[in-house]
Amino acid sequence: MHHKPAPNLDFLSGGGEMGALMRSHDWAASPLGQPERWPQSLRTVVSLMLTSKFPMFVAWGPHLAFLYNDGYRPIFGAKHPHALGLPFREVWSEIWPDIEPLVTKALAGEATFHEDLHLVMERNGYPEDTWYTFSYSPVRDETGGIGGMFCACTETTGEVKLRATLRAEQERLRELFRKAPGFMAMLGGRDHVFELANDAYLQLVGHRRDIIGKPVRDVLPEVAGQGFFELLDKVYATGEPFVGRNLRVGLQRHPGSPVEDRFVDLVYQPITDRNGNVTGIFSEGYDVTERVQAEESVRESEARFRNLADNAPVMVWVTEPDGACSYLSRSWYEFTGQSPENGLGFGWLDAVHPDDSAWSGETFRSANARQAPFQLEYRLRRADGTYRWAIDTAAPRIGEDGTFLGYVGSVLDITERKEIEERLRTSAAEFQTVTNAAPALVWVGSEDGRILYMNERWHEFTGQTTEEALGYGWVSAMHPEDAARILPYWQHCRETGEIYEGEVRYRRRDGEYRWHAFRAMPHLDPEGAIAKWFGVSVDIHERKEWEEHRELLINELNHRVKNTLTIVQSMAAQSLRQLSEESRPKLQAFEDRLFALARAHDVLTRENWEGAELREIIDEVVEPYLRQKTKHLDIEGPRLRLIPRTALAIAMAIHELATNAAKYGALSVPSGCVHITWTVEPGDVPRLVLQWQERDGPRVTAPTRRGFGTRLIERSLAQDIGGDVRLTYAPTGVVCVMNVPLTETGATAELPSAH
Repeated sequence: MHHKPAPNLDFLSGGGEMGALMRSHDWAASPLGQPERWPQSLRTVVSLMLTSKFPMFVAWGPHLAFLYNDGYRPIFGAKHPHALGLPFREVWSEIWPDIEPLVTKALAGEATFHEDLHLVMERNGYPEDTWYTFSYSPVRDETGGIGGMFCACTETTGEVKLRATLRAEQERLRELFRKAPGFMAMLGGRDHVFELANDAYLQLVGHRRDIIGKPVRDVLPEVAGQGFFELLDKVYATGEPFVGRNLRVGLQRHPGSPVEDRFVDLVYQPITDRNGNVTGIFSEGYDVTERVQAEESVRESEARFRNLADNAPVMVWVTEPDGACSYLSRSWYEFTGQSPENGLGFGWLDAVHPDDSAWSGETFRSANARQAPFQLEYRLRRADGTYRWAIDTAAPRIGEDGTFLGYVGSVLDITERKEIEERLRTSAAEFQTVTNAAPALVWVGSEDGRILYMNERWHEFTGQTTEEALGYGWVSAMHPEDAARILPYWQHCRETGEIYEGEVRYRRRDGEYRWHAFRAMPHLDPEGAIAKWFGVSVDIHERKEWEEHRELLINELNHRVKNTLTIVQSMAAQSLRQLSEESRPKLQAFEDRLFALARAHDVLTRENWEGAELREIIDEVVEPYLRQKTKHLDIEGPRLRLIPRTALAIAMAIHELATNAAKYGALSVPSGCVHITWTVEPGDVPRLVLQWQERDGPRVTAPTRRGFGTRLIERSLAQDIGGDVRLTYAPTGVVCVMNVPLTETGATAELPSAH
């Protein structure tokens, strides 16, 4: 039960929820004060507002305290009910910049009316677009001044959005009409006046654009006498539509140009009012000129097809939907000796070998029932009575409407191909026989690394089945440590086309890993791209073990040789310890020669005494001088590998030259420099020409006698390896040229290196 107001508060009677809320509201904190002291003018407008069902509010006093009725309450949203009595500016702070000028006018005594005014409100905690139709009216108090303002409003958001939607839909329909692929026009009245015409219609009639509001006879005078105006009159008079296909119409599509023939599919649909009376005609259709021309082209194409098929090197045939052959090219009759009378229909099967005829016919009928492509290989009787292998390929003919029209197919003599395939099968069988007989593991891989074939030796060795080995399954038989090294290398070779070779361990079926040497070469297709890889792997486990054993023996031999050299050095030192100081240099020279020989031995040992690089030998011998920052040596020449005997001889020669240069020559002063260069002279017996040249050292004079070092150089090069030496004591520096035959070595020239 609502609390009944005091007699002097009757103006708050009723009013629904807002009336009750105003009666119970604590007005002490409101700028309006208690309702008992409200002026009569405010009481009157509040009473009017509360008893109205129309959305209304009153803003009163200097602060424009806000009062509203039940009709206005939904507009407030979440602002209700705490907005009651608050200042207008605070209640609608988000729209205040928009409505303040209107409020100002009302407080100045000017009433305003606004229809569908757009306001962005935050009445539910978020901004939303709203539209309102309302009026702001000034309200005068007992003094005659403006005490506040009164608003009657209604929210039109729904209507505004609906109208926008309708406008958009109408615009969309207009756009669809305008952009429709078929031509459309709306003609009104007996004179068939253009009311609407879309782009396709304007494109059809050409240069005429300003046709709305004009009769069709005025717009298209060249159409007179072609029967179209008469058809329009008949449809308007009878109310019966007209439908026409492939109608020829002459149109002048460009100003001053001759009439151009176009073809149209056309519908004239009468438009009636509520009483069934015809008021206009809707014209709709398609410009099918291209289709008509295409159909004519098809007829011409069919004629060309028959001419082409009759003269083609293959036999061509065409069937109807029921499978009956309706066309056989001339080449069929020439090949088989049949005539159209006994070849058409299903008579063509009579030319097929008796053993192939039944199943070929059944395959054809089954494909025809499924309307599916098919391919057959059968033996076909030639006119001379011999049978030849032929391939028969066909595809269904489908009409524009998706209807199955039958087949078009071709028959080609493939006897030679069959013979080649048979030879290839024989060759493949022979390849497998040879690879299976080989004691090696033989395999074939694709360009992407997948293994396509492994011979029986692989399966016997690894225990893998064919399914386990093919593809990339072979990798599981590889030692894990080797897989990490080999697989990237395999990828590299596939990308570059380099020969794939190396050594790898494969797991034997008993679990033991054994070393294999592998080598594979790419096979290129006619375009030069890699088509396949052919590879062989050979068990070299015993050879690897022997090489390891040989390396141990060589290391042991080198160790013993070095020990022997050390013993010789010690014996020499002990035997010659009583030498005078003048003879000490001879002992030191002897020891240096032993050290140089030991260094050369170290290089050969690292190469398993199979040979050594010339550059590496020279670097080892002159290394003690390179450590001295004041010594300068330039070393330059192509890469060259020497046999052990030649390497040792050249090492001792370089040592003697360096020792002499350090004592008396270019390496004895900071400014001196030694240039060591070499080349390889081609010929029946290639020769190494190595030159030692000293520069910027002390002035050189020829010695009065040949020393031991000179004799050592000449003997080691001439007697040991068949070379010769030219030693020149030029004043500017010693020059030594060694000419050594390379009958037992190989040399690979590279870019000159400098040190």
